[in-house]
Amino acid sequence: MEYIKGIRVNEKLVNLLKSASNIIAFSPHPDDVEVIAAGYLAMMVSKGALVKVIVVSDGRMGIGSMEYAVDEVITIRRREELEAMRMLGVNDVEFLNYIDSEIPEPRILRRDFIRITRGFKPDVVVTVDPTLPYEAHPDHVNTGLAVMQAVLFHGIPRILSEYKVESQPPVLALGATARPNALICIDDYADRKMNALRAHKSQFNEELLKVIELIHMKLGNVVGCKYAEAFKVLTPDELHMNPLAEYSDDS
Repeated sequence: MEYIKGIRVNEKLVNLLKSASNIIAFSPHPDDVEVIAAGYLAMMVSKGALVKVIVVSDGRMGIGSMEYAVDEVITIRRREELEAMRMLGVNDVEFLNYIDSEIPEPRILRRDFIRITRGFKPDVVVTVDPTLPYEAHPDHVNTGLAVMQAVLFHGIPRILSEYKVESQPPVLALGATARPNALICIDDYADRKMNALRAHKSQFNEELLKVIELIHMKLGNVVGCKYAEAFKVLTPDELHMNPLAEYSDDS
């Protein structure tokens, strides 16, 4: 698999993720964060880190059957998300309730994200990579870009001055990324990750779960463990006018 062969791990960035004490994860839909980072979040909770998960959309498009009313679907997706988070040990979950498939453009969305990140003061912010080649889902693109902009603007007090800057800008960790530079071994937390995914009964069958597990096994092989999760880690100074950011996998 060419994707696996091309991974170059920067151990300094791995250590940044592992040393975080406050972590916030932005999930476009219920279940996205579990796919990209459930093992990492469970590991960090077990180490005593504070973890907050933001679910941006209400997930109403996640069940295609018209036998369910929209309100029923939203209730199901929320219940599944809370059960998944319980399995990971995450107790702080916030639902922003934007309409699934209609998450607004980053200019609008980042206001919420700046408010949240400045209030929580994270060391690490996790979300999906909006620059993934061929990513067509606007919810993923808009969420990812808005998170990147919130991290970039975190330490600029004149931007949304009503939300006071009281911490340093966080490190950004993008999952579902084409060029990861940090792999986190999750051997002790892989079962929790898979069980968290199984909590989303409306979304995953065992065949799909086996594919997800296989990908994490192949990632683990890169760094000598059984299972790993992959991230593109970027520092705030790599988020604006920095052509070297593409090569942040160089140790």
